[in-house]
Amino acid sequence: MINSIDDVIKRQTQIAEFAQKHKARFGYFCSLYLEMTKTVKRYIAEGKFDDGARMEKLVIVFAKRYLDAFDNWQAHKPTMQSWQKALDETKRNNITVMQHLLCGINAHINLDLGIAAAQTCPGANINALKNDFAKINDVITSLVNKVQDKLSKICWPMKLIDKIGKNKDEQLANFSIFFAREAAWKVATDLAQLKPEEHPKYIANLDNKTAFLAKKIINPGVISNAVLKPVKWFEPSDAGKIIQILKS
Repeated sequence: MINSIDDVIKRQTQIAEFAQKHKARFGYFCSLYLEMTKTVKRYIAEGKFDDGARMEKLVIVFAKRYLDAFDNWQAHKPTMQSWQKALDETKRNNITVMQHLLCGINAHINLDLGIAAAQTCPGANINALKNDFAKINDVITSLVNKVQDKLSKICWPMKLIDKIGKNKDEQLANFSIFFAREAAWKVATDLAQLKPEEHPKYIANLDNKTAFLAKKIINPGVISNAVLKPVKWFEPSDAGKIIQILKS
């Protein structure tokens, strides 16, 4: 049972450790997500949110969507298309670590976040969540540089790309996350205003759009694939080693 942010952290830790032991690539995103959850917990303790109790509730509802999707996928049960594509891709060794992370981020922000926010604060209550919802951007942005440094340890071409780009890749990541969360806020307000019986159709359409983005992340085009190919070549073949670095 997931009843607290500590329960979320415990479950995420279990998945990450299992993945590391069994060298499973689904541990990449879970390791990043675990770091995010720990950061949000610290921010709650430091009083950085307007309503810490409400934020913990959002964290729990938000995490349950990922955990339910993961458990269903592990049990070969139906799950949302966006998560199905992200998790199925971890069975293959075709894309870079960053692409795996982006597949998970895509499903969790573009699909799950707005839904979780609307469930946490239904109806007119959604408006009271806006400030704290926006502060999540700070949490995500604070992790971008850390992830970049960790990926540079995994694969030296990432250092070269970072040097040539003069951190423009990080700025782009922050920019993209910001707008993804802006879109998630619209999803939250849309769902808060809709009747419950209208939610399934809205969510199904959202899942279709998010799954389409997953395809673009997995296969971004000829030029992007050419840039990513040397990164993939030089990444460690041991998924457990990569997870250890992401967790460190």
